[in-house]
Amino acid sequence: MAAAMRPFPARMVDEHGLEKPQEYEALGSESELTPLNTAAASVNQKPNADSDLAGLQQRSAWPAGVLTGLVLLAVALVAAVIAVNPGIFKREFKSQFLLVGDWGREGMQNQTAVAALMAQVADSQKPDFILSMGDNFYENGLLSVDDPQFHSSFSEVYSADSLQVPWHAILGNHDYGECWTDESCAEVTARCQGRPDCYLSPLHQLDVALWEQDWRWHCERSFMLNLGNGVADLFFIDTNPAISDYQTAVFANNTGGILQQSWQENLLELEANLARSTAQWKLVIGHHPVRRNNRPDNNMDMLPTLEPVLEKYGVQAYFCGHEHNLQYIHRQNSSVHYVITGGGSLTDYSPIVHFDNGGSQFQYWGSGELTPCLVRFMVHFRCQLQQ
Repeated sequence: MAAAMRPFPARMVDEHGLEKPQEYEALGSESELTPLNTAAASVNQKPNADSDLAGLQQRSAWPAGVLTGLVLLAVALVAAVIAVNPGIFKREFKSQFLLVGDWGREGMQNQTAVAALMAQVADSQKPDFILSMGDNFYENGLLSVDDPQFHSSFSEVYSADSLQVPWHAILGNHDYGECWTDESCAEVTARCQGRPDCYLSPLHQLDVALWEQDWRWHCERSFMLNLGNGVADLFFIDTNPAISDYQTAVFANNTGGILQQSWQENLLELEANLARSTAQWKLVIGHHPVRRNNRPDNNMDMLPTLEPVLEKYGVQAYFCGHEHNLQYIHRQNSSVHYVITGGGSLTDYSPIVHFDNGGSQFQYWGSGELTPCLVRFMVHFRCQLQQ
């Protein structure tokens, strides 16, 4: 069995279109991180400014022995899964998709730049679909199915021909109509001007009316995708009900909100689906990380509840967003590779202190006076299975 990965362009320029030095931090030895002839795309920019893509210079290779983008890490973990399961499939199976999180800002704060780079990669790689890790519409989700932000943050930003593929999305905390005081919530809903169909709620993104406006859009709380007629299963889970701080927040009372959901029920549904799955690859997608390196502790609302389920059923990878940076975490003797990709628009402006919370392999963010915002865009997944 062989795994084939295709290279795609890497770009890093300053505001004048001049090439910038590569900025990254690889955690873990080179022997642990297999070098691949694949590259990530990124842009250095100032905050709150769209990219000037003129002058971007294409490159196709990174220094040997270094994984310099989360894109590479995702491909690496797929290759590892293939390597430990030889001789399973008697037919060829191909699948590739783009993964992006934390993006919807009406094209601002680097969202347009990220979208342009996604389009360039998609033009050559032809993804089957795109996965959204949540926080699809900042700051408060959509106020109705007619909210113009659906178009200004989604349809109009990701308008390139190469991005006209299905988008499968889950909900992030902002999509629940996040607001933390009665005053701030009232300020948002004042835009409704008394319309009864206009209110803070995650239900708007779940409404089929959005699909009728843009056929690509598909958003559910929790669902499954099957690839290759049973070769791979993707499990999507709404992690928002797991976060204890949200339970007492003002926005928890929104229609269809946190208090109307059950984390225990979501976990039981996920476990039942994992138990029934006979797929060789099991990938789980949620918004919130289980393990993370940019805070002094892991997500203790998620770690003791979700990780045991992932481990029990041999899930190979958990993809998420929420943290506005890129991280890859894999502990020895664990089946689960944790990939955080939350760089769809606004990213962390200052250096993140690294906390070794167990299994850190890689992290990537923007830092320094000359690079106040480093845009990282998505995970690119490509594999080929053949006996």
